[in-house]
Amino acid sequence: MTSRTADHWHILGAGAIGGLFACRLQTGGAAVTLLSRDGDEDPRTIVLSGDATGQYQFAQQSVTHREPVSHLLICTKAWALETAVQAVAHRLSPDTVVVVLCNGMGHAAQILPLIGDAVLALGTTTAGCRHGTPRELIVSGIGTTQLGNHVSSETPPAWTTVWRSGVPEFNWESDIQPTLLNKAAINAAINPLTAIHRVTNGALLEPPLDAQLTQVVREIQALLGAGNATEIADRLPASVKAVCEATANNHSSMRMDVELGRETEIESIVGWMLHHLAPNPPATPLLQALYENVLKAHPG
Repeated sequence: MTSRTADHWHILGAGAIGGLFACRLQTGGAAVTLLSRDGDEDPRTIVLSGDATGQYQFAQQSVTHREPVSHLLICTKAWALETAVQAVAHRLSPDTVVVVLCNGMGHAAQILPLIGDAVLALGTTTAGCRHGTPRELIVSGIGTTQLGNHVSSETPPAWTTVWRSGVPEFNWESDIQPTLLNKAAINAAINPLTAIHRVTNGALLEPPLDAQLTQVVREIQALLGAGNATEIADRLPASVKAVCEATANNHSSMRMDVELGRETEIESIVGWMLHHLAPNPPATPLLQALYENVLKAHPG
């Protein structure tokens, strides 16, 4: 049941993860509207199955409308983020809260010039979700969700109330950057290998790919060390192993994108780590080769 006084959240990028969080925010008491970039304004039904169940109804609205947006959640692919924000920027104000829940790094630098004085928060989730039928989203892991302002902020803002109510395992981080970097490092180790070899996450723990996983983890550790992120580097082997074990039967989004001939998020994950993490990065031959091979799979 949606409260009349609840925050109103607009969702930009209502695919699998965006659709899941639309359902979660509505469960938490928010009014939720899905934003359409193709002009579709017909009401939309989302049915959750798997690790979460339920049926939810949402209004849809074109991004071209003029009415202000008070709370905006962006769940697009990382490569589509800038274009998506440009489409809705005219509806933002200094009172708007913008939450970016996209893979990879560097998003604040991308969109801060586009959102004026709106408040920006960044986040990450380990929730798993994929499309079933056109109306169905199959939830394959409840996961944890972490948000934080793009600059450090100890006190959770009032708008997180509906997140705490509707989003399982939700946490506000006073400094979100280490959390985002840790997630990007794990993704950089797992996703390109699964995409190039067309395997599940768990296959990286078995011969012959376990040797490549070990090497790429060491190369990412070297990058993290050069970027003064030694704590994340020290935890990385155990973190990668834990994710591969927990998601052993899963297909990474990067693998799916490569197989379907779609643009991948390689640039915001591996490209960012290679080119922006450290001023003088060490040699990372395997990671560099994986980066180049995924780029070749979809030149853009």
